Amino acid sequence: MSEEWEAKREAQERLILLVLGVAPNQKISMLHLEKEVFLLWNFHPMIKDFINFVAYFRGPYSSEIIDVIKAPYYLTECWEYHPPSKGDNLSGGFVTLTRKGLTEYKKYYSQMLEVKELHSLLAGIKIVRTTYDDLSEEELLLLVYDTYPSFRTRSTVAKEIFEKRDIITDKLIKRGIISEEKGEYLRNIAWYS
Repeated sequence: MSEEWEAKREAQERLILLVLGVAPNQKISMLHLEKEVFLLWNFHPMIKDFINFVAYFRGPYSSEIIDVIKAPYYLTECWEYHPPSKGDNLSGGFVTLTRKGLTEYKKYYSQMLEVKELHSLLAGIKIVRTTYDDLSEEELLLLVYDTYPSFRTRSTVAKEIFEKRDIITDKLIKRGIISEEKGEYLRNIAWYS
């Protein structure tokens, strides 16, 4: 393995650890993990140096994230992957932080706090996790597809999400996640011509 691959891979694993560590006692779906890292990827330019996303079956997709979760190279035994149950076609399974992972997270987070340039990334991770973790897979996809339409072009579930957008939007408004105005916009956008 090249030094470049190793540096990239370590950065990928450390980012995933930072994302998982924000809510250490909470499992996160692979769909949420991937979309939340995608939102961070759009927020913090440094992340684009070591993770790639493409439009795929369920929107923004990174094979690197899947590989990091299923076969960590540096941070072994820091998280566990649990496959989806039968009939679960959206979550992609779930990831939980292990006790070793929490120890590693605390150590690494403390190191990151010492680097002033990374404070915005750490804050961004916390904001993304606290904002998007409570959304259902459909709610999350609706908001991602609306904000990043080029990433829904190859989606096999975008049409289904679009057809349910009124129900999904009503739930988001009722919970105070989006405003009535945003809801009206979501109900009236034309995804398909």
